[in-house]
Amino acid sequence: MRVGDIVIVSNLGEMKVYRAEPRDLEAEAGLKPNNVKLDLIDAKDYVVSHWRLQDIVTDEAGQFKGGSQGRGEFTQGSTGQRHELEKRVEADVIDAIAKDITETVEANNPPKWFLALPETIYDRVVKKVSPALMEKLFVGLRKDLTKENKKDLVDLFKKKLS
Repeated sequence: MRVGDIVIVSNLGEMKVYRAEPRDLEAEAGLKPNNVKLDLIDAKDYVVSHWRLQDIVTDEAGQFKGGSQGRGEFTQGSTGQRHELEKRVEADVIDAIAKDITETVEANNPPKWFLALPETIYDRVVKKVSPALMEKLFVGLRKDLTKENKKDLVDLFKKKLS
C-alpha cells in the first residue's frame, strides 16, 4: 500500500473509506512510500438494513388470529402475505453500496484501491461496480473488516498479498 491509495471496508450496515497518508517525513518525501497510515475520509450508514421487518410492515400473518367477533359474527383473521421484502431491502442496500463505491473511486481517482466486504455480499456488490474501476482494484478481501482498527487494516491487506 502506498501514499494516495484508497481502502474501502463495508458491510450491509456501514461503509468506511480511508486514504493512505504518509506516516513520517521519509514517506512524505517519497523515500519510503510504503510507510503509510490510514485516515478516514468518508463514512456512510445504511440505516434501512438495520430496520426489522415489523418496522416496515404492520400487518403480519397471524397478527389478528381471531378476526372480528362483533355483532355475533365471526370472520376469518388476517393471514397476511409473504413478502419478499427482506430480499428487496438487502438488494437495495447492495445497490447503494456499489453506487457509493463507484462514486468514491471515481471522485478520488487513486492509483490503486483496496476493498473488503463480507463473503455473503462480495460477489453481488462487485458485479454492480463498473468493470473499468474493477481493473484498478488491487486487493479484494471477502471479510467484514468494518469493526477492525484502522491501524490493523494495512497489515491485513499486506497478508493477503503474501
